[in-house]
Amino acid sequence: MMVILKKFTNMVFPVTCKQCGNPISADAQTAYFCKNCWDSINWFEGPCCTCCGLPYPAIDSSVQSAIGADGHLCGTCSKTPPAFDKAISAGPYEGTLAEAIKLFKYKKRIHIGRALTNQVMTSPIVGSVILTDSGDDDFISIPANSCGRKPCYIIPVPLHIKRLREREFNQSAIIALAFGARFGLPVLTDVLIRMRHTRPQVELGMKERRENVAGVFTVQNREMIKGKDLILIDDVYTTGSTVNECAKVLKKNGARMVYVVTIARMVK
Repeated sequence: MMVILKKFTNMVFPVTCKQCGNPISADAQTAYFCKNCWDSINWFEGPCCTCCGLPYPAIDSSVQSAIGADGHLCGTCSKTPPAFDKAISAGPYEGTLAEAIKLFKYKKRIHIGRALTNQVMTSPIVGSVILTDSGDDDFISIPANSCGRKPCYIIPVPLHIKRLREREFNQSAIIALAFGARFGLPVLTDVLIRMRHTRPQVELGMKERRENVAGVFTVQNREMIKGKDLILIDDVYTTGSTVNECAKVLKKNGARMVYVVTIARMVK
């Protein structure tokens, strides 16, 4: 009945896709994108940097080395290893994925964020770290976690209280809560704190980004994370400055390992 009503409503008041401009049919997963655009989100699949997750261009499999097939450290991580242990992103910040994140983040379309997160958890790169142990429960097993320990907590990148009140929600916290619910991991939203209000990173270059977030995070109740393996969640990985600064502070306060998961990554 609801599908019939939706089809009738779309005929009388047609809704167009935010990406391609075509009418949105009743079988679309969201009210903002047609099925074709939503299904065509380009998820990462190939080899990437084994530390920061930088995707590498595809090459002919006949000339691919054993190391190249599985990925290797990128030049930046080889020269300056980040504070986090591993970062993975589901797809490139472009097309439908970028438009959906903008609607979620800046237009308060929270349900799009939840729908995206559900897609991310089954995407090739992020989905590949979801394994099943000897029991029936799913868990996250990041390849860098060689001892096979289950991460203890999920922590979202925090907003400063001023920006939180402007936006009314923290998009990273919404993503983190969805991951926590899916994998049965507690989400800590009050351990990592942003102490200082800063300019939006999107306005800045690489060097300015590093300077903008330097020293802005702190940890309260450090006993909660001492000796623990953590998953740090953010929406977009651009230069890695924000998540790297967060990981630095978390490790300084006793975290054993910090893994980063983001919905999208900016690619050149």
